[in-house]
Amino acid sequence: MGRLTKVPTCQLGEYWELSVTQEVTIKIDDSFTGPVCDYSVGFLKFGHDGKNEVAEPMGAGTFVKLGKLYGVLTAGHVLEKLGADETVGHVRFPSIRPALQNRRLNLGHTKRVTDWNGKECDAPDIAFVSIPEVDGRDLEATGAVFYNLGLTREFKPSSADHRMSICYALVGVVGEWTEEGSAAYAKGRKIDIGGLFGAAKTVRPFKEDGNDLHEVEISYETGPKIPKSYGGVSGGALWELHVELDKSLAVVKVNKKLHGVAFRQSGDKKRVTANAASLIDALVKSKILKMWPEATA
Repeated sequence: MGRLTKVPTCQLGEYWELSVTQEVTIKIDDSFTGPVCDYSVGFLKFGHDGKNEVAEPMGAGTFVKLGKLYGVLTAGHVLEKLGADETVGHVRFPSIRPALQNRRLNLGHTKRVTDWNGKECDAPDIAFVSIPEVDGRDLEATGAVFYNLGLTREFKPSSADHRMSICYALVGVVGEWTEEGSAAYAKGRKIDIGGLFGAAKTVRPFKEDGNDLHEVEISYETGPKIPKSYGGVSGGALWELHVELDKSLAVVKVNKKLHGVAFRQSGDKKRVTANAASLIDALVKSKILKMWPEATA
């Protein structure tokens, strides 16, 4: 297998929040996409096409930590496709240097917990797989950011004349945007994995069989590409972004809060459903803390 690269096809849209007094429009730029995408990872499953090694996107995830425990939060059906002793690829948005990547993880050195009944599209569909601490620290050294599941996040303006606006974004891998790239300057084969940073046009909370879920529709009004399917986005994060604005409504700071984990798309492939934050908390309390003593350190 050649070295891998991940090229984000970011859907640069706009967010809207209706406040008490006025509607605020915030333009998406690198101050949003960069810090959020550093939490994200795509899973690659390796195979062979004749003598050539090939890699196929299997879903997405978010780097997380709890105490001294490192891992990836994803969807249960994503991990089901990956064997317990399989070696998989980890691919990230190319904010790292070099952008060409060839990171692999032997899942035989990991443990996993899942909250899913195994039936396609049923909720909850959420999972966690550990990463050895040495690999977690190495990822941090190369720019990955691990979201601390143990922190309570409440954001307030830093100045009396500032205000807060809340908006949402979905981040993950889009399988159909995978293509073979030029490897003239490198040995082996190179593939480009398309990544989505999608501004949420709507986020609709609802309950299904007692589970808190969110249905998300992505805005493509200013985006260069619209996927025909969200295959590969499963396991990716739905982010709640708390944007601090000054009195002229310029962005001062973007705070991030994990709002959900994507796991299915609608029949018309236009909307994505995510496990809500309450299901993430339930996985932490009922399974992660019980399996890993270091999570409470």
